[in-house]
Amino acid sequence: MARVLIISENIYTSAGRVAGGVVLNGTTIEKIVEEKDLAQYSELETIDARGNMVLPGFIDMHIHGSAGWAVGTADEGNVRGLSRFLPSVGVTSYHPTCGGETVDVIKESLRAVARVKGGDYDGARILGVHMEGPFLNPAKKGAFIVKNLQKPSVDLMKSFIEASEGNIIHVTLAPEVEGAKELIEYLVDQGIMVAGGHTDATFAETEQGIEWGVTLSNHTCNAQRSIHHREPGALGAYLLNDDVYCELICDFFHVHPEMVRLVMRLKGPDKVAMISDSIIGAGLKPGKYEFSGKTINIDAEGWSKLPDGTISGSTKSMAFGIKNMVELGYSIEDVSKMASFVPAKLSKVEDRKGSIGEGKDADLVIMDKDFNVVRTYVEGKLAYDVNDEQPLANPVLAAN
Repeated sequence: MARVLIISENIYTSAGRVAGGVVLNGTTIEKIVEEKDLAQYSELETIDARGNMVLPGFIDMHIHGSAGWAVGTADEGNVRGLSRFLPSVGVTSYHPTCGGETVDVIKESLRAVARVKGGDYDGARILGVHMEGPFLNPAKKGAFIVKNLQKPSVDLMKSFIEASEGNIIHVTLAPEVEGAKELIEYLVDQGIMVAGGHTDATFAETEQGIEWGVTLSNHTCNAQRSIHHREPGALGAYLLNDDVYCELICDFFHVHPEMVRLVMRLKGPDKVAMISDSIIGAGLKPGKYEFSGKTINIDAEGWSKLPDGTISGSTKSMAFGIKNMVELGYSIEDVSKMASFVPAKLSKVEDRKGSIGEGKDADLVIMDKDFNVVRTYVEGKLAYDVNDEQPLANPVLAAN
């Protein structure tokens, strides 16, 4: 790949906002250039992004699918399609998420992800798998199918890890369910991050789970015992423990904006990882769809619900959440940290991803003033250009 110079007055680097340029050399960032020195690089291919923002690529740690593509379908084509689509919404790395399907389908889905990750594929990079389930509490099932849920089991988890070829890096479970202690301790010993979620745990039970090794709150506020003044619940425990990070869906549908403010006041941008939790229906036209044995209704505003009104994942992107958070009053620097650096840190790749710095992977997203994605680079390769009309959605579902 040729060396490329991207010019903007709004480059959000690890050291702050820079007016000047970023030199990409192959897969990495070679140099951050001040405006006064741009003439020294005039021979390079130049991308004029003035008037736009240049941000580190987003890292989505919790995503089931989008644009008609889904991780839990046991199909390589879906994983490849999702990876190609994600740069169009600014995502350059992600944790493909499954775990709510039957045990056999989960294993086949894990194998499909492993085959894609281990070969050549285009688009957003797969950092490792997030298993949300099947070790969840049926009392907080959300949109999960109860019959697919399992009691925590180290042996079953070992079979999942084997099917994934060691690519599971992130597991969500309910710490109060019988067998959770042994499973949490096993996962921690394997170097796998454990999130507490779909949980009806009390404050004390949640604290116990944190002692065992839970370090992350799965889609905070959703599908977890909430705060009561006589029982602070799982949510209270996660918000008050300084060692726990919190995932946060910022579509302002899953979590009210004022509740977002409360989470932010208690945790701060250094402890919040923005996620999409988007599903296969994200970006599809309103209508009734059959996904993974469930009927999903996508309404006129794009929200996804089961027939009984239960929210079924998000249909909005990380880019949508970033715009929401900036409009709520948070700085671009802090929002970028939550969308990129914190997820990189939790994924143990902050040495090469999650921020714009010399020597780091050239994962960049260029956004206009309205937070629309203009261009996305994944490890130095142009993975999305708004002027490219190549379809990225699953043609089967997009046509419905």
